[in-house]
Amino acid sequence: MIKVLLASLTQTDVCDLLGSAASRCEVVRVSGAGQARRRLADDSFSLLIVNSPLEDELGAELAIQAAERTSAGVLLLVRQGIYAMAEDKLRPYGVVVLQKPFNAADAARASQLLLATSARLRNMKKVTLKLRGQIEELKVIYRAKCVLMQYLGMSEEEAHKYIERTAMESRRSRFEVAMDVIKTYEG
Repeated sequence: MIKVLLASLTQTDVCDLLGSAASRCEVVRVSGAGQARRRLADDSFSLLIVNSPLEDELGAELAIQAAERTSAGVLLLVRQGIYAMAEDKLRPYGVVVLQKPFNAADAARASQLLLATSARLRNMKKVTLKLRGQIEELKVIYRAKCVLMQYLGMSEEEAHKYIERTAMESRRSRFEVAMDVIKTYEG
């Protein structure tokens, strides 16, 4: 299920905005930017649609904050008079701006693009977190090798083999063995 946050003072037909994806979406509606910020902080959304103006601001600042702080795609709907200015201001943040009244097909295409981009960002974030974890594990293992070299006079190769062999024999990860080495000698 795709989660969509719709910030709008008026009843907006989500089907026009989401096209064929509307049936796969759970839509949460709010009327103000403050409410939207709270919901964005508490939950993960794939798409934020801001129908400007909102009850407490125009919506551009909300769009910028959401684009900078979340992986949600951001679509801002604005009236004709401010479209060019809003589009110029928000383009660098990756916010898609549509002029009201909008063509339903264009809105659906923009929403689909934003949903796909949001999915890619979430996947990239998962990969980044996994890689950071692996880097942290390697740092601990390297630190354990240094400890073995310092306290037991092992060479780097001997320390490496010791950690590998102990991990294999005890059926634990190299990280767990490294943590034990560090606790034993520096604990």
